[in-house]
Amino acid sequence: MEKRSYMKKIIFTGPECSGKTQLSKQIAKHFGLIWVKEYARQYLNNLGRLYNYSDLKKIAQGQLNLEKQYSNNDFLICDTNLQVIKLWSIIKFSKCDPFILNNQDHQALYVLCKPDFEWVFDPLREDPKKRDQIFNYYKKELKENGMDFITVEGSNNKRFELLKKKISNMLIK
Repeated sequence: MEKRSYMKKIIFTGPECSGKTQLSKQIAKHFGLIWVKEYARQYLNNLGRLYNYSDLKKIAQGQLNLEKQYSNNDFLICDTNLQVIKLWSIIKFSKCDPFILNNQDHQALYVLCKPDFEWVFDPLREDPKKRDQIFNYYKKELKENGMDFITVEGSNNKRFELLKKKISNMLIK
């Protein structure tokens, strides 16, 4: 569902344990592009307590700060972005801070990762049984907001090959 021929960012999105980190790192390495990690992991690992609603705004600010560090590059590969934090907030707390809502990125290509991998435990993951439902929330959100996105599914190799072609075409233009 591409609308633009060039995007500054390629953002990997989708539910937990859907292959975002592995695939985004692989794509960044293959093309020699800057990879922007998920700030939430660093924040939550250092928090020392259970997170609450107000932490999500801090996570969003940290994620934006990471992206700004590399804003002079032609392309960024982002492991996540504020759309993930927005849906996380709505699903977990039934509300979302205006800062997160007002800083959504509409100038990017989103890679929506389907959760068709087996669930792998991680202390920061919360919803193994809701991944398909959450995936549908992401898809609906992207469509309703007119975001450019591509859905990837299947093995990591299949996803990588599809994205390699797509991104090669973007880099040529």
